[in-house]
Amino acid sequence: MDRNNLGRQTNKDFQSFQPDDDSRLFANLHLVQHLKSNVINPDSEVVITTIQRLYSMLCGETEFDEGNEDVSAYESPALANVQVSYNPQIPPEFFDFIITDECHRSIYGLWRLQAVIFRA
Repeated sequence: MDRNNLGRQTNKDFQSFQPDDDSRLFANLHLVQHLKSNVINPDSEVVITTIQRLYSMLCGETEFDEGNEDVSAYESPALANVQVSYNPQIPPEFFDFIITDECHRSIYGLWRLQAVIFRA
């Protein structure tokens, strides 16, 4: 629940942000996508997601149970040895850079991140 609120807050901030050098809102200049499925719009320049959903996508899963967004390695030992394989649909160069948030919450183990992903 907390991660979903962070995603909504991040999306709201991008939607309402106005750059100093332009009278238009950021979201009118750049396509911002808050992922609700495992499909990234190829035109998106900013993608907001949880790291759990991104991991699911990197593993090639076409669907994702949103309930898994609140599961952590701390709570599920089965997630302790997470492995990511190469996915040609999302190669390493797909994103220009990734911003993560909430890294200080060590209780969440591997799943302690909210990701904002930027594409050129």
